[in-house]
Amino acid sequence: MSKVTAESLETFLQRQDSSTLAAVLLELAADHEPVQQRLTRMQLADRPDELAASFKKTLVAWRRSTKFYGYGESREFGRMLEEWLDQVARELVRRDPTAAVALFESFIEADASWFGRADDSDGCIGDAVRSACRHWLKAAALCEAPASVWPERLLKLAQADDYGAREELLRSADLLLAEPALRELAGLFESRMADAVAVSSASKDKTLPHEVFKISAALSLLSEALHDPEVKVRAVLSYSPHPNALQQEQFVQAYLDADRPADALNWLRGSWGQMEDSRQSLLADALGRLGRFEESAPIRQQMFERTLSVFYLQRWLEHLPEAGRPQALSHARQLALDHDDPTAAAIMLLELGDAETAEARLVAEPTRIDGNNYPDLVPLAKALRAHECRRGETVVYRALLRGILDRAYARAYGHAAGYWSRLGEIAGSGNGLMPLQSHESFEAEIRQRHARKSAFWAYVTGKRRARDDEEDNLGE
Repeated sequence: MSKVTAESLETFLQRQDSSTLAAVLLELAADHEPVQQRLTRMQLADRPDELAASFKKTLVAWRRSTKFYGYGESREFGRMLEEWLDQVARELVRRDPTAAVALFESFIEADASWFGRADDSDGCIGDAVRSACRHWLKAAALCEAPASVWPERLLKLAQADDYGAREELLRSADLLLAEPALRELAGLFESRMADAVAVSSASKDKTLPHEVFKISAALSLLSEALHDPEVKVRAVLSYSPHPNALQQEQFVQAYLDADRPADALNWLRGSWGQMEDSRQSLLADALGRLGRFEESAPIRQQMFERTLSVFYLQRWLEHLPEAGRPQALSHARQLALDHDDPTAAAIMLLELGDAETAEARLVAEPTRIDGNNYPDLVPLAKALRAHECRRGETVVYRALLRGILDRAYARAYGHAAGYWSRLGEIAGSGNGLMPLQSHESFEAEIRQRHARKSAFWAYVTGKRRARDDEEDNLGE
């Protein structure tokens, strides 16, 4: 059955008479509660006060609930919260922005309930609260209340942040406040900063109070809203007149984000010690944005030569004239051939289109593949498979399998079982593995060495399935 496009489906629906569509919706509502709830809210479209009350009822019920959502369930909870926010934005904001603001504000003020009821390891609850902050700002911008009331109300809501998710109120404050109001708000924080630094300087204890860093963080967020890095720089320099490398890196990034590379260069002079690689990378970026490729290209070449990274190769090529790229690629290939790490060499050779040599490097030194390096090995195995390099793929999956089992990393046993299965498929395909250890010998070795890892063998036999958290953590 061919896939129906959204446009053709819309055209089809527009041709149907209202009675047919009503019958379909009633049928769906009988079987699907979300459809029924949506239709109920449609009935309240001309009564925004009752619609707001309906949304508030859901919010109150959630706050009263004591159900806890573990790691595997927290995403669903986060999606549920985001869906509610989107529904309020879609169905109520235009009809009654004041009521919508009140709902969004209640949601934000209840953030302790959302964080307290879920394992937010993957940040989905924080994302929902940040989304609520943006909705609040947009809805407030549609209200008829005087503009002068919003800075204080926004500030009160933002300063009651115990989880760090309300930062979006300041970071995206430009959705509500015009530049003069944002400047005034920044001026208020700068005045507080001056007072806090003065008190600290006058005391015997020269340790800066926590309040200084809170104010600095607020000014950094307002700097983003104003698209003005100077606000951030002034805030930090007020208490740290000789900024360290990390602070200078933040200054540079802020200027680059604001597309002010010339100003970024002022903070890229001199060594950053252990962060020198970061300085070099940012320096090349700033020079490149200024069109000074004759200066940026050598820096990127040095970074590539030091790391043999595909990322740095691509960035180096970006700053080379077309005529200079073939020589650079030839140089990259020779570096890969000479490189001590077969994994890094194979990744680079594949990038350069030489799959055969990439496989040869892996096959020549299979014991030197670090099976714990799954961020590189998993995509490498997939790339080798795409090039039908079965022996290279075998080397990588064997290393991954050994790495997981040798560490007894139980959370990854589902992946290990997948690697075991793929190795069997390769062996059964009739492709020769010489000079590698035979598949039968490898299997026998694993069975003997890890016979007591019953959880792994349960995955192999299909008695146990990989959990969702495994899939997410290892990116398979």
